[in-house]
Amino acid sequence: MSAVTVAGMSHRFLLRDPLGDVVTRDVVDGRWVPAEGKADTVVGEGLWALPGLVDAHAHLAVERLDYEPGDLEGAMRRARESLAAGVTLVLDKGWRDLTTIEVERHLPPEERPDIEAAGRIIAVDEGYFPGFAIEVGPGELGKVVATEAAAGLGWVKLIGDWPRKGRGPVANFDADDLRLAVEVAETSNARVAIHTMAREVPSLAVAAGVHSIEHGLFLTDEDIASLGARQGMWVPTIRRVKATITQLGPGSSGAKLLSEGLQNVSRLLPLAAEAGVRVLAGTDLVGSPAQVAREAIELGENGLGNREMVEAVSSAARAGTGRPRGFESGGWADAVLYPEDPVAEPEVLSHPAVVVRMGRML
Repeated sequence: MSAVTVAGMSHRFLLRDPLGDVVTRDVVDGRWVPAEGKADTVVGEGLWALPGLVDAHAHLAVERLDYEPGDLEGAMRRARESLAAGVTLVLDKGWRDLTTIEVERHLPPEERPDIEAAGRIIAVDEGYFPGFAIEVGPGELGKVVATEAAAGLGWVKLIGDWPRKGRGPVANFDADDLRLAVEVAETSNARVAIHTMAREVPSLAVAAGVHSIEHGLFLTDEDIASLGARQGMWVPTIRRVKATITQLGPGSSGAKLLSEGLQNVSRLLPLAAEAGVRVLAGTDLVGSPAQVAREAIELGENGLGNREMVEAVSSAARAGTGRPRGFESGGWADAVLYPEDPVAEPEVLSHPAVVVRMGRML
């Protein structure tokens, strides 16, 4: 057994993990194995290593928030660009079609991040942009969740609330609906993610056992304690919320509500980390997953500690999806190497020195 051979030379990887120990690994068949024998050179000396970045709220299907059908060629390009930026796992939270599912099928794994994805987004009549989501009627939710769990890659996405003219944000589903969605999805080994920017829906979703709260501007202290007790996921998407405030106009009622929600997010972030909530970084079309480091830094600027901020864009999402944290023998040989410790210097997350995917240095 020998170290991985690249361009005729065998390389050994010295992985100085800012969230763990220093480990030395060779690669066999694209997977980490304990170092053994000799190698021509060592990769990683003096550098810091993570098993890759994670975008926990991506939409690979399109380039910007325009609600158009997905573009497969563009989605594959964005997947490649994300890998080049050090992203080795994408949690795609659905679209109007199955473009991201097609990316996973068309692009070899060594050319893209690992992908988990919802298929088509689920809402109700008048509960999202017209014609975009699957709009379920009374008694239809369980059947549609089962269908979308089968079509997706481990996720189902619900629009939990949406503004109605003259009424503000209104819940699309009640507590029984959400419990049913979770139960049906879990039967198909899928997780449920829910979009929520209204006041009452986050609490309903947490109580129902929804796996990942997207945005979640009005989570309460009690919600955080409950979500932390089961190590649930929360993806605040701060940059997306700020972009929406700008789009709506600072003086609008919607912008005022979202601004109030952002203040609540900043208050809750340190509490969430302490409670055991898996706080995650997600781009949500403020840039592609290649820019997810910017969202992680935004989390740090809004109350999350530096270590927790690095976990939010790396190990927390891996743990939340049942994956090893990284560098374990037998796992895929993925790594992103940095010239500085990202816990001490978060800005370095946007500037990897080396990216390794399945043992290949990009």
